[in-house]
Amino acid sequence: MALDRLTQAQALLLFCVLAILLRVFSFFPTVIDHDESTYILIADALRKGMVYQVDYIDTKPIGIFLIIAFFQFFIGKSIFLFRLMTAIVIAATAFFLYKAQRKQGQSNHVALATGIIFLFVNSLYTFFGIAPNTETFFNLFTALALWLFIAEDRMSILFLAGLSLGIGFVIKYVVLFDAAAFGFFILLLALQKERTWGTALKQCVVMGVGFCIPFALLLLYYYQKDLLDAFWFHTFTVSGRYPKTRIVSDYFKFFFADFFPRFLPVSIFYFYVLFSKSISKYLRQFLALWGALVWVVILIPGNHYWHYCIQFLVPFSFTAGLFFGVERHGLPKWLQLITRPKFGFGFLGLLIIANLFIQKADYFDKPDYAKEIAEYLEPHLEKDDQIYMANIHQIVYFLLDKKCPIPYLHHSLFWEEKHVKAMEIDVQKELENIFSATPKFILIERPLKDDRLEDYLIEYYNLDHATGKDDRVKIYKRKSS
Repeated sequence: MALDRLTQAQALLLFCVLAILLRVFSFFPTVIDHDESTYILIADALRKGMVYQVDYIDTKPIGIFLIIAFFQFFIGKSIFLFRLMTAIVIAATAFFLYKAQRKQGQSNHVALATGIIFLFVNSLYTFFGIAPNTETFFNLFTALALWLFIAEDRMSILFLAGLSLGIGFVIKYVVLFDAAAFGFFILLLALQKERTWGTALKQCVVMGVGFCIPFALLLLYYYQKDLLDAFWFHTFTVSGRYPKTRIVSDYFKFFFADFFPRFLPVSIFYFYVLFSKSISKYLRQFLALWGALVWVVILIPGNHYWHYCIQFLVPFSFTAGLFFGVERHGLPKWLQLITRPKFGFGFLGLLIIANLFIQKADYFDKPDYAKEIAEYLEPHLEKDDQIYMANIHQIVYFLLDKKCPIPYLHHSLFWEEKHVKAMEIDVQKELENIFSATPKFILIERPLKDDRLEDYLIEYYNLDHATGKDDRVKIYKRKSS
């Protein structure tokens, strides 16, 4: 059956198969990045009854940990299955973008192109989508809200759109800017006399109520745990204390030398649509406003974390997909070729094959040091033995079912001065927690940035084993005495 004749169920199946195919070799390694490991560990801790911001402390909202804990309830502790579920989440996000295009009257061809673009831009680069991150999961709820929002004036549906954005908000608070784009567009239409101010304000209020409900429940949870102050400090106060590290030239380089060139030719599709008069003026205004607001929240922190850009891939893909339904006079021949099915599918096929080879080399073929460390330690550990992963793979706690002796699971929080200052960490207290746990093994990758553990290791530990590239991971075992 021709792709433009696929049913919605068949389109969803296509997206699932393609998402898995594009990411399959990334399912195998124990660690892709440390953020993902932190999410997995804290989610597992929540399932065991531990309390976030007490037993483990981080700056992320609790939503991401609850989502992953939900997955773990069904799939257990399998990292492979978690990555598979992540691929399904990305496929579902593509499907909601597909449905949003169909709902606003676009052809199946355009809707499929939108979903396929989203899958590809999420699955080619490690820190732009392959490593599961908060953006990967809240994008699902943003796309769901978009589908509910488009061409729908019923208050109940707008409430659900706001509720979906609210769920995304408690995964990461930057979703507020997606919600702002939706609300501003309603007011923009009222300004242009497409609807009355009274109706527009009522719609914004209804969406706002839905948006606030998940956060209100979150506040209620921390209030009844008597942790409201800790919640507020670690999620809002701390985030405002980090220094801004970007200068104007960094922004220029980011836009014009990295992000948009990285995703050619999709970037060309994106800008062509924004300036194409064959697309409704109101739709282009909404897409431009949405994209601009998302870029604002990506750039505000002033940090060089590429995974922030995953948030932009939703409006980016939705806009670029419209390219396949607009008039394209005057385009270069090479660009026109891409839109022709035979050439386009051939290009995508080659990209899939190339991506599989690259992913195999990057993820499947490389040594899995975290797994090797866990396999080395396991025979030497009794049930009550503790370990401390100083600045190396915290996922080992998960693999060995051990608890970190301090609440700062992501090692950078305890070993980087900017985090210690921002979070007001009592370093001496946490060191005493480590010492009192008497870990049987302490693991260090490369020299630590300071000598906090040096005297303790000299007195109580011997170097037991070295592993990793160039033996840079040192495993210290507690002296028998």
